[in-house]
Amino acid sequence: MIRTFPYLEIKGTNYEVGRGIGEMFRGKIQETIEDRQKMIPHYQLYRTKSEKYAKAAQEQYPNLMDELRGMADGAQVPFIDLFFHNCPEAYDKELLVEWDRELAETEEHCTIAVSFNTNGALVGHNEDWGIESLDELYILKATVGNTTFLGLNYATSLAGTSAALNSWGLVQCINELYQETNIGVPKCFISRAILECKTLEEALGVIINTKRAAGYNHLLVQEDSVWDIEIAGHDIDIQKHEKMPFVHTNHCISKHMQEYQLFATKNSIARFQRATEIARNSMTFTDMKALLSDIKDPKYPICRENITIGSVIVEPKASTMYVCYGMPSTGTFMPYRL
Repeated sequence: MIRTFPYLEIKGTNYEVGRGIGEMFRGKIQETIEDRQKMIPHYQLYRTKSEKYAKAAQEQYPNLMDELRGMADGAQVPFIDLFFHNCPEAYDKELLVEWDRELAETEEHCTIAVSFNTNGALVGHNEDWGIESLDELYILKATVGNTTFLGLNYATSLAGTSAALNSWGLVQCINELYQETNIGVPKCFISRAILECKTLEEALGVIINTKRAAGYNHLLVQEDSVWDIEIAGHDIDIQKHEKMPFVHTNHCISKHMQEYQLFATKNSIARFQRATEIARNSMTFTDMKALLSDIKDPKYPICRENITIGSVIVEPKASTMYVCYGMPSTGTFMPYRL
């Protein structure tokens, strides 16, 4: 029997989409909030600190705050608790750095590769995180206004922090980067906002014009263009390529942005080097699956048991995303269409 992630298809306002997610995953969201209240030292203090970030998010993204509020209402949890879960930037910098370092050694994510062939772009993404998060992943197809987006997401977070494709042919894949934080809009709001962008230029405008608390690496693909945008607080760097293979993992490849990152792990560097060796133009679906399944480096493989919890291959020209439950080396890629 082929294992697949839960699937939710919904259309409506931001609040209605959020409420549908919250209702579907009510048990998981409640469990996550309860666990965090028990496990996080000084939980109430950090939750209160997150209110400054909530104010910044409300000013710039009231629609997405409505979406998160809908999730909280659907899950029957206090909004501020769910917001805090979506705002890791609220932790003390020292604690966040220690936490990032610890997780990076064991659960660092993700590996992304792009190729171009006669059918246009082909985008591969391994979602790497702790195995305990496997039951949080699901596939969402949502329509808000005149935009539909389809992607792999975490049930307790705003959509957009993994890999997604929208009805304008825009692909977004996210890499975590390690950096200091500022008071501002949490990074997951930026990745969610980009899901509704019509162009690469609009997506860049979202990033530039947001008062950011921190940032991801956003690998964006549309038609023949690859825009890779590394973010560190108030600064960004953009690499633009046309019909060229491209790879990104969990460290800054821009020399300028390397000044801002707190650290780059051997894990990330090894995966980047190996994926770069394999990535080329004219890759087939099978070729991309092989890249995402690669284990040539026994210490730092691209595909990692109990860490690679999902895998995605996107064919934007065909408006199709293939999603594999668990490791691409052992699972089956199932098609989902816009």
